[in-house]
Amino acid sequence: MTITPFTTFNSNYRKPFSHFYETPVYDPTDIVGDFDDDGNPIGDGTPDNPGDILYYQQNYSGTNKDSYALGTGITLNFSIPLDRQLTKQCKDAAKTQTDIQKQQLKNLELDWHFARLKHCGEKKIAGIRFKKDSPYYDLCSDIEITPRANQVLPHAHKLKQ
Repeated sequence: MTITPFTTFNSNYRKPFSHFYETPVYDPTDIVGDFDDDGNPIGDGTPDNPGDILYYQQNYSGTNKDSYALGTGITLNFSIPLDRQLTKQCKDAAKTQTDIQKQQLKNLELDWHFARLKHCGEKKIAGIRFKKDSPYYDLCSDIEITPRANQVLPHAHKLKQ
């Protein structure tokens, strides 16, 4: 399921912009074309001068303005996977990749500890260490030097005279 908010902005304008437009007024004169019962000429319903423009009427364009609209809303979509096997494979692949990354992190951490063990041990044997008020004093505090295998300490020989 996904929920998506959205905003739209619309602009409507007319170019060239004009506050007024003109409408032609045609000649509606209908005097000729038929006669009444007394023989007087009357109109027959068809204009005598069709298409003749008498004048142009000026009209205010209330709709000829720029308009702007702002719309907001939310869409809600539901997706149902039709092939659940692909979804399972995707999840398995993601888990495998995560496990690989965790193992790589553990390997790097182990490498760091072995490097710390080696360097701290060499420095302790050499008699080098951080001062007690150093923020790094505790860095090697858990490293201890022990005798090598098959070595007996303290070791001394009596010499014959």
